[in-house]
Amino acid sequence: MTETAAQTWLSSHHDIIPALEVNHRRALEILENHTRTLRDLAEVIVLDPGMSVSLYHEVNARRRNEEQAVDSVHAALALMGDSAIADLVMQHRVLDETHPDAVRRQSYHQLMSRSYHLLAQLDNFIAIQGVQAINEIRSAALLHNVGEFCACLFDHDRYQRYQEEFRESGSDVKSAKSVYSFTFHELGRIYAGKAYLPALVTESLDENIPSGRKARLIQMAADISHQAEVGWYHSAMKATEEVCAAYLNQSVEGFERRLHQIAIECARSSPFDDVLPAASRLIMLPDLERPARPAPKLGIKLEPGGHEFETSVKALLRTQNPTQAQLLDLLLRHLHDDLHLTRVALMLLSPDKTKLGTRAGKGIDQHSPIRTLVIDIGKAGVLNSLVTKSQALWVEAESYKKYEAVLPNRFKSAFLHESFYLMPFQVEGKPMGMIYADRSQAVNKLDKVTYIKFKSAIMLASKALTYLARQKQKAGP
Repeated sequence: MTETAAQTWLSSHHDIIPALEVNHRRALEILENHTRTLRDLAEVIVLDPGMSVSLYHEVNARRRNEEQAVDSVHAALALMGDSAIADLVMQHRVLDETHPDAVRRQSYHQLMSRSYHLLAQLDNFIAIQGVQAINEIRSAALLHNVGEFCACLFDHDRYQRYQEEFRESGSDVKSAKSVYSFTFHELGRIYAGKAYLPALVTESLDENIPSGRKARLIQMAADISHQAEVGWYHSAMKATEEVCAAYLNQSVEGFERRLHQIAIECARSSPFDDVLPAASRLIMLPDLERPARPAPKLGIKLEPGGHEFETSVKALLRTQNPTQAQLLDLLLRHLHDDLHLTRVALMLLSPDKTKLGTRAGKGIDQHSPIRTLVIDIGKAGVLNSLVTKSQALWVEAESYKKYEAVLPNRFKSAFLHESFYLMPFQVEGKPMGMIYADRSQAVNKLDKVTYIKFKSAIMLASKALTYLARQKQKAGP
């Protein structure tokens, strides 16, 4: 549904992305200097989303299938003649001319500052991992934020509202959906298809953790650069640093120091004088952490990183007619989008409490047997025990054999995964169902921090469901 909203928005906002004046001027200087090479020109265009998009569209639109499509600025330029290259650069519109309002230009410059910071952090990740196809990965990384580029340039009034919501909530996904009805990654994937951008751009914009190493490195560098827009000392940044350090097999302390050094180096070379570079937030001490909100009346102490979900739950409960379905959907989205659990399933007990069946999910293929799973709870072994005792369970691959014999065959054949979280939820102390979550096909494994946040979220949802039930009883028939 949200992708449909993104397609609709893009159909009425289909202007070109203009070139940055500094990059356009350098490109023109290279064209005029006969001692410079195509490689020199490529090194400039790879820093400019506008000229990069135009180049890919020009070259890849003529190539009939994905296998023939070029995946780097360098390769695209090599396929064009001198006059075609000159026309592409000389005729490309420039930001200062297309968007004379200083506020919009400043917003775009800030976005580009983040993108250059992304590239700088990515270069470090590339060196650590020994990646060879540097041109390909850097070309794709520059366009990772292409959906947000479009939103900023073509619908700036709403983009300003998004920025206000993001500063309040700290969640780009929720803020974008609230203002635009879609996420910037969804918009980016659609735009990438229409503009014939490299496949690696689309892969890096996947909502799930990609299996490809290059796309994963782009995602990690993007996460670091985006979190740094808020600050360096808040809990979300700390969690991001831990995930990246683990993937790259680095110590967290040394990895963090290197991130800071790179941010400082990036700020020194920034071409923009109207932005706040990520390094400027390094001098701001941990008071950048958002102030703690008053303790919720629902009576749950949330783990770090759960305040955004708490705020969303409280906001829903303040609406005119909140429903259990809305609250459960909010829970599933939090587990999937914010905790990066790639498959999340809501299983409800039947009215007579004899069956447990899937009712909703996130990240589950529409043809998956998970969607039609129904289990006889009386014969469900450990699942029956969990529901009746209201206990959470974290099964790891190493301990799976211990649980395999007491897990229902239908459960095992539907999920086909040996590492997962399970936790029941209740309404007024009575069991209602269970939440399953895993990181199927993801690079990052389940971890203790996520498990704690998973349990906290479900406990809060159970309290909120009980609150809704009691409000409904007070209102009467």
